[in-house]
Amino acid sequence: MKLLLPLFLLFTICVVPLLAQTPGAASPKKKRPVPAADSVPVTLPAAQNNSLVKVNATSQSYNLHLPWQKESPTGRRGLGVVLAGGRVLVTAQMVADATYIELELPESGQKVPAKVVAVDYEANLALLETPPSDKQKTFFAGLKPMGLDSTARIKDDVEVLQTGRVGELIKSPLTINKVLTRRYIVEGSNFLVYEAAGIVRSEANSFTLPVVKGGKLVGLLLSYDSKNQVTTILPAPIIEHFLKDVADGSYEGFPGLGMEMQSTQDEQFREYLGLKPDAPGVLISSVVKGGSAEKVGMKKGDVLVSINGFTIDTRGDYKDPQYGPLSSSHLVRGRAYVSDKIEIKVLREGKEVTLSGQLSRRGPDAHLVLPYLFDKGPRYVLMGGMLFQELSRPYLGSFGEEQRGGAILRLARIASHPDKYEEAGRKKLVFLSMVLPTPSAQGYDKLGGQVINKVNGKAINSLDDLAEAFKNVKDSVHVIELDDFPHILYLDAFNAERDNMRLLNGAYRIGSLKRLE
Repeated sequence: MKLLLPLFLLFTICVVPLLAQTPGAASPKKKRPVPAADSVPVTLPAAQNNSLVKVNATSQSYNLHLPWQKESPTGRRGLGVVLAGGRVLVTAQMVADATYIELELPESGQKVPAKVVAVDYEANLALLETPPSDKQKTFFAGLKPMGLDSTARIKDDVEVLQTGRVGELIKSPLTINKVLTRRYIVEGSNFLVYEAAGIVRSEANSFTLPVVKGGKLVGLLLSYDSKNQVTTILPAPIIEHFLKDVADGSYEGFPGLGMEMQSTQDEQFREYLGLKPDAPGVLISSVVKGGSAEKVGMKKGDVLVSINGFTIDTRGDYKDPQYGPLSSSHLVRGRAYVSDKIEIKVLREGKEVTLSGQLSRRGPDAHLVLPYLFDKGPRYVLMGGMLFQELSRPYLGSFGEEQRGGAILRLARIASHPDKYEEAGRKKLVFLSMVLPTPSAQGYDKLGGQVINKVNGKAINSLDDLAEAFKNVKDSVHVIELDDFPHILYLDAFNAERDNMRLLNGAYRIGSLKRLE
């Protein structure tokens, strides 16, 4: 999965997500236009910086290809917003895979350790707090909680806040010029986004920057395109939703419908569907198994007409009272909460049908292909040099688009169209990811990317099934059945166990033959 680039790198790169791991090539130097006076960043005294704290984090993710190993630790720095109760708001990216987090006062440099109390990687939000102590009380004594402003609209003026080297507050003025829905960091999860125009000055803060209006928080900066001077902002309505959900101590996350839709603007397509020239609605092209749409009775081929009384036009938009035309996804993933009632009207075989039910959320573990993987290592089983994993989007993303050939391309297609495997009852897609050079796996060393169907006669619906199947060997030979060529692999059980012992704490630094938690 691509992460966002630290802000200090963004100013030489155009239209790059905030945390991309590798910056692009430097562009030729050009003379910058002289900005208007009201667009120049302003440096103010540090005394106005009493609602912000620096956040320092050390993170260490797991190696997706050698899942028993960790990558080298890296440091992250950001600017957190102090909220009521001594809690601090940051983006989820700031604390992803964190092994240590601390808060720091911009002026004095005083530090206290912190921990994550709530995180949502789909909404890219996290809430931090510090353990109660005299040091903690002293740390927060001079800080003032910042309020939220969810009323921002197009043409509103806002400011990006940063702190300088000695704690001085730096404000970069922006103007909101567009409101839309877009993915934050997790594929398939679209949320509300503000787009704003203006110059954002580069300072030492990198992963979290607050955006304010009239001293209140209107959002957190997601990315900055220095060429076009366009900033994307994670807006206050999503932050407000997150905080309200956290408040009761049982975080449920943002609901989703779980369906895909297709525009009906083409006249011939509308005629094929039997829609009148001025009729609203979009075609439902697929319905996700186990999602809210399936639970309320929505079917592939329905024409979605309205959600909770809001008419859906031929592009899939509705008219939002605050923002104007906006994707209908915000009606569910933004305005609603898990367990809220929903009423949907569809056209089915030319007749209007009203569907009703409750909204739900499919957590990451409910997906056949894991959508993201943070704060824990990939699950795996190693047998005789054969490495088996459960397919995840981060694993596929680690190859990059240009490397997705052969087996990896095949796995990517399965991830995009998992219906066949979900209908067969698969919980996860187990595949052979790599073969280490061991005597028992000799001849199989070039294999990789094959989906596992059965082992020793047992259907494999998850890695737990695989680990159990290897315990029940017949005739001292493990029989592994694959989805594709060569279809069947044979692994001598005795030699495989001998190789397992050689691999442990050997050249590959393998400390455990499996991770199933």
